[in-house]
Amino acid sequence: MPYLVLRVPTVGPKALAGTPNDFATMAEAEARVTQIEAEQLQTHHTYLDIMEYSGDKQEALTKAGILF
Repeated sequence: MPYLVLRVPTVGPKALAGTPNDFATMAEAEARVTQIEAEQLQTHHTYLDIMEYSGDKQEALTKAGILF
C-alpha cells in the first residue's frame, strides 16, 4: 500500500507535507520524514506523521479529514 507524509500542527487539521509526500513504501516515507526534519532550522509547532492509504488518494485524504 502507498504512504503519505503528513504535517500535524498542534492546533488545526492535518495536511500533506511538502512534496514529495506520496511514497510506495514505508521506508521511503520514513526517509522523507528524516530529510524534512534534518532541513528544519527552527522548532515548529508541528510534527510529521505517516499515513497508509488504499484506493484514490484524494478520497482517502477527504475521508480522514486531511487538507490537501
